[in-house]
Amino acid sequence: MNKLLIAILFLLFGGSQFVYTQKWKLTRHEVHFGLGTVNVFGDIGGTADPTNMWGLKDIRIKETGLSVYVAARYKLNPQTAVKLNLIYGFTKGSDIGSKNATRDFSYKTSLFEPSVQYEYYFLPEDRENRGSILYNRRGMYNNFNVVAAYVFIGVGGVMANPKVSYGSNATQYETIRGFGIAPVIPIGLGLKMTLDKYWAFGFEFGRRFALGDNLDGLTTSFSKHNDTYYFGVFHAVYRLESDRYGKLLIFKKEKMPYQRRRN
Repeated sequence: MNKLLIAILFLLFGGSQFVYTQKWKLTRHEVHFGLGTVNVFGDIGGTADPTNMWGLKDIRIKETGLSVYVAARYKLNPQTAVKLNLIYGFTKGSDIGSKNATRDFSYKTSLFEPSVQYEYYFLPEDRENRGSILYNRRGMYNNFNVVAAYVFIGVGGVMANPKVSYGSNATQYETIRGFGIAPVIPIGLGLKMTLDKYWAFGFEFGRRFALGDNLDGLTTSFSKHNDTYYFGVFHAVYRLESDRYGKLLIFKKEKMPYQRRRN
């Protein structure tokens, strides 16, 4: 009788804990695609206010461009992941309303960024002890409608193709440049909401620190900083099926453990 009781307790507590700790491996591979915004902060444009709140006052709605995003994420464990990003965006800007309004420069540019980022989930999407635990029809714990949050930092490169128009006040201290390539360091914050076992929806906002000064096509001898830019991306997330060891099932006929029928 005691052995039976111990076995039951193990199945209820130890077994359920094992299922929980391994559950994240069933969806450790993801693909992302979405649309978003891009804002470039270079030598053209910007606010005339010297207190520009880390560049946020430089953001102008009419100069906010469109970006297209695809990515692949791989979970290292329930709280960390790595992700490969491919982002393309285009935007524009001008000196109108800036501290250099009399210079009358304007530009259009396109950006392409391949990058890799490391993510840390301070609010994981798999949370065992949350207030409203949900179960599927077979009585298994799921994380549907959970909102996860993470911070990220990465490394990559950016390719820019700017085109500059300038007025009569151009000086010898300013240089117009064309196509350029620079290393870039992304850093930012992301949110993710699980919809079902395959789909999730997310938003990511990050600042990119370019190690170059050619994103808007203008370099001045008075510039003290390299160019930076922001990407804000709304994206859909599709989870690829994996086995309990985290290996993809794309080329296998095996179903996920919780999909198997009971004998």
